[in-house]
Amino acid sequence: MAAELLWLALVALLAPVLTEYGKIKAQIEKQLAFVAGGGLLFLLAAGFETPVWTGGQLAAYGPYGSALFQILGWILLLVGTLWGAYALMKK
Repeated sequence: MAAELLWLALVALLAPVLTEYGKIKAQIEKQLAFVAGGGLLFLLAAGFETPVWTGGQLAAYGPYGSALFQILGWILLLVGTLWGAYALMKK
């Protein structure tokens, strides 16, 4: 599961770079901050699935931390993507 989160984080963090090549970064600068923020939250969620959180006394908190940051990451990704698509269609 952590590998999938890392790929998702990588894609979300590369989105602002790829929009620079498409010449649309200036139009959706604010929205890309939400997408990149979602990527950072996915990295944090993957961090909660490391062996530090899966063994010992911290094992009870790892799944909850991962789920929390995955949900927050998806919300930021959804808001940034929909807001960016709306901004591009409006112009």
